[in-house]
Amino acid sequence: MIESLLENFRGKDITRGTKVLTAATAVRWAGWGFAENLVPIFLFSFSASYAEAGLLKSSYDIAMILSLPIIGIFADRIRPTTLILLGLALYVIVGTSYLLAGITGIALFVIIARLFNGVGFGLDAIGRETYFRRHNRPEKLATVFGYFDSVAIFWWIASALIGIFLVKHFALHWLLFMIVPTVMISFSIIWAWRKNGEESANLVVDKKINYRDLFKELGMWNYKLKLILLLNLILSASWSIIIFFLPIEMFIEGASYTTIILFGVATMLPVMFGMFLGRIFDWKGPRIFAYGLLLYGMLLILIGFGGSYVFLIVTAFLIGIIQEFVAVGREELVTMNSRPEHFGRVGGLMRSIMNIGAMMGPLIAGITIDATGSMRIVFMGLAGCMLLLAFAFSVFGRAKHLQKTKAVVAGI
Repeated sequence: MIESLLENFRGKDITRGTKVLTAATAVRWAGWGFAENLVPIFLFSFSASYAEAGLLKSSYDIAMILSLPIIGIFADRIRPTTLILLGLALYVIVGTSYLLAGITGIALFVIIARLFNGVGFGLDAIGRETYFRRHNRPEKLATVFGYFDSVAIFWWIASALIGIFLVKHFALHWLLFMIVPTVMISFSIIWAWRKNGEESANLVVDKKINYRDLFKELGMWNYKLKLILLLNLILSASWSIIIFFLPIEMFIEGASYTTIILFGVATMLPVMFGMFLGRIFDWKGPRIFAYGLLLYGMLLILIGFGGSYVFLIVTAFLIGIIQEFVAVGREELVTMNSRPEHFGRVGGLMRSIMNIGAMMGPLIAGITIDATGSMRIVFMGLAGCMLLLAFAFSVFGRAKHLQKTKAVVAGI
């Protein structure tokens, strides 16, 4: 079964284990794709305002923020696939809770689904990323992460397009329940691979570390990791606002489910080019981060002034390209600036910070929109942050270039 799946999952410089985890994740993402684009609408149906919708969404982020540092610690002590299998098991609760929420109309089931979704995704993501970092060449990691994104998102997009037709015949909660059967298939793929003893041995941690010490270590990170930390915080907040509130705004203005799904597909379509963007990063490095962030800020300004559905979809697609390039690049930067025995804890903290941004962004945006009646001020503020980040990474890129130049001169 695994061999037949892997026939279509090829890639240069990609290890077999990476291909197995990519195949398993592709199956799970296919299950999500049927209705994930409509989750903001589903949450909004249980809310009385933008702020309440943002609060419901934040339960997912709170669960991740609290659990990710702990998950990161365990990722440095146990096999990454153990974390992945635990995360997949939690998705059964997620799909079932969404189904019960839709049938009963009780918001508590939505909160349960979001909480378990946060912990489940944290286990899955940190386990997978830790495995990738340990079992692939460091200088090719942007390509590796791009390969994963390209393959996995293809099946998500295919499912999303199928969802355009399914949503006409099935209620949203039944489509959200589709994660349950697909996650069981993903579980069986990884379980069979582990059972064959093909997973490489885990690295030994140099010392034990607890939850409190983990945050002390955060203060000792070098400026490069702290700059990446700031990047993750702002980009997560920005992206979370775009993919959560714009669909709601479009729906309120009369957009159909089909339009909302197409918007979601447009935001994810750039992920299919992840491997290509990763190779660009491996070739050019962080110097071109600044150009991408500068363009990001300009596009946010355009979104702030609004436009037709087609305009918003195209603009979101362009932002998605920049978002994906930065995403694959930052994974390599994190790896290159971390010790191998710290990959799990650093990855956990990075994702925890990302989810603080993903949580606070919609909450602050929701309160702002309720107070002002307009999204423009939100997007103007985000644009300003992007321009500051562009300046910071232009300095960072110039410093890296000077380092390489000095090294070449010294070698001569």
